[in-house]
Amino acid sequence: MSNETSPLNADNIKMAKEKAQAAGKAVSAYARTVANGNASIRMVALVAGVLLCVDSLASFGEDLFSFHLTNAFVDFYSFAVGFAAVVMESDKEALPYATKMRSVIGKNFGIVRTVTGRGIFYGVAATLELSESNTRSKVIGTFVLLVGVAYIVLGRMAHDKMMKIRNQNFPEKKIKSMFENYDKNENDRLEFDEFKRMLEDLELELSMQEAELLYLSIDKDMSHGLTLEEFYKFWSTSAELDTFTV
Repeated sequence: MSNETSPLNADNIKMAKEKAQAAGKAVSAYARTVANGNASIRMVALVAGVLLCVDSLASFGEDLFSFHLTNAFVDFYSFAVGFAAVVMESDKEALPYATKMRSVIGKNFGIVRTVTGRGIFYGVAATLELSESNTRSKVIGTFVLLVGVAYIVLGRMAHDKMMKIRNQNFPEKKIKSMFENYDKNENDRLEFDEFKRMLEDLELELSMQEAELLYLSIDKDMSHGLTLEEFYKFWSTSAELDTFTV
């Protein structure tokens, strides 16, 4: 076979090296973004959910073929948990019937409507993966566990920062005016970008991840949009920010 038609010719090897270098730079750039607090923690959680689904399906086939039915049941449960994570963390319109599925999850598993609760949710999911004997599952389990810890720690940090400004005790008229001013698309809901712009205008030093988790904690119906009622409740100083408790 000639060098021109061989997949290992000089041009193909050079192209592969260039793609590998580009991928390495992309990974490094994203790592720096994460370190600087500008990456989406919910995107990382979405990746964790996808990995749970893929790994549990692979393990399910292996365990079913070898008649390890107990392990196969655990794999099925892991898939359900991973799919729930994908539904919760994906964009509002990314999946068919996602809004209805999030509503069902929120009603039946209320713990995931809080930041701490969702962190615990990922911790439980991680234990399922870590119970597997293969290295692949243990690596994924460790990754999912770190996501859960990040939810709890960053959520707590956002809580502490917000308590300072909530002590200003805004009147209801002011709260409604703020909501209307930042509801740029006038759909009677604050999208995350609109909410983040409000935080920036209030000169709050929250990282991207902290802002996401704060938004998640207020969005009690898991609709990916804050209603005026949810916004009122958030600014109410008559009660502790219970959105970070289990």
